[in-house]
Order: sequence, then structure tokens, then C-alpha cells
Amino acid sequence: KAAIETVKKQIRLPAGTEIRFVEKKESQIPGFYTVKMVISSLDRDTPVVAYVDQTGEKVILGNLFVKGESVTAKEAGPPTTKKIDMAILDPDRSPSVGQKGARVTIVEFSNFQCSHCMDSWTKLRPLLGKSPKEVRYTFKHFPFQPEGKDFELSEIAAAAQEVSLEAFWLVHDFFFTPGGQNVAKLEKKAVQTRVEQLLREKKMNVKAFQSALENGKGKQRVLDDMALGKKLRITGTPTKVVNGDIIVGSTGDAVLEKYLAK
Repeated sequence: KAAIETVKKQIRLPAGTEIRFVEKKESQIPGFYTVKMVISSLDRDTPVVAYVDQTGEKVILGNLFVKGESVTAKEAGPPTTKKIDMAILDPDRSPSVGQKGARVTIVEFSNFQCSHCMDSWTKLRPLLGKSPKEVRYTFKHFPFQPEGKDFELSEIAAAAQEVSLEAFWLVHDFFFTPGGQNVAKLEKKAVQTRVEQLLREKKMNVKAFQSALENGKGKQRVLDDMALGKKLRITGTPTKVVNGDIIVGSTGDAVLEKYLAK
């Protein structure tokens, strides 16, 4: 416990990071134990070793060298990357583009008030158009709180999904334009009115959209996505899971082309 508390105080850990105890054994420092822990983040497990005296009051963090060799590094071992089971993400219940069973599957946690998310979609869209049979993209809502402007925008887009996938992508693409970003700054009712206008122009079912807002179906879709993201310890947007690998931030063609080349 003393070792874990010391690591928490002395090492700046990202939000959502967990520390797990692994083992305790006699160390090469007289009167001290070797305590091995794992710092578990979204995309990797990093082993850490501390030396704790028998009272638990003295804790040493750092490398122990014996004859020029780092005993600490040897005892800790290398970090390991983590993969996420894509089935856990349940992409079939969320809006997707591209062919099911594609060679590259991207699930992105995003929100409509995030400029990096808009940039991410701008970069991804040409790749999806170029390789519709090889790349499948799934959108997950991830506003940071279950209230406020970003949640309202997600709720409106999710309500459009209750109309049809085409309606969702219409609203999604609108929000990720400069004009849509300006509309997004308005009060919720004004944003809703503009979205209803978009749906009418495309002869889509406005009443179904309104019902999804009133009965909470849109809201529940967003809450479900948020719960999934928090379960995975996602703390920022955009965060992508690409064939099980976690990628945080906007991603260019070069990174995704590597997956296509595998």
C-alpha cells in the first residue's frame, strides 16, 4: 500500500490510470522488500518496482544498479501493449460506414464540440470513400458530462439515428462543418429547429426525430456510449480503437494505411 501511494504522489499519471500490486519479495537492499506494481493505462501496462522497508515507512523509487546493471529494470520487465476485443465495442448498434467484416475496423469515440474530432473526421472521410470494402468506421458518442452543450449535440444526433442511419450521418456531417459549428453554439431548441429543417429538406421523418428526443431514446444511446467509454477508461476525444489498438488523437492517412498494408 505504501508503495502504491508513493507512486501516485511521485509520478504524474493520466486520468483513468490504475495501479495494481503484483508481488513482494526480498530485495538486494538489506531490510527492504522489492514491491512490483503495474501502472495500467488505456493502451499499455507498465511495470514499476519500488523498494519498501519492513515497517512500510520508507519507500525508494528509482533504479538499483549492481555492477553496472539495472536490477530494477530487470525485475520490472518491459511494458506490454494492450488490445481491446472489438466485440466488446458492439459496433453493430452504432452508426457505421463501410462493409461489415472489413479488414480494418475503426471505432471512434468522438464529440461534436471537439475541434480535434472534426479534424479527425475530415482526415478519415477520404480514406473511407476510397476503401469502402476494406475499412469500416463506427461512431460512438463521448461528451464529457451527461449535461451541457456537447451532450445536447450528441443527444440530437442520436435522436436522428432513431429516424435512420442516413439521418444520423446527415446531422453528423452538418455538425462537423464550420456552419454546423456556428449553429451548435445556439440554444438547444434552436439547434433542434435547424436539424428538423435539414431532415425536412431530405424528406425524412421529423416526427420520429422529435419523438426520440421526447421519449429519451436519443439520450439513452449517448449514455450507453459514455458508459462503454468509461469502462474502457477513455478520457479524451477523439479516441479510436483500430483492430483492437488504441489510438488517441487525430490520425492521418499514413497511420491507417499501415493497417491496410498488413
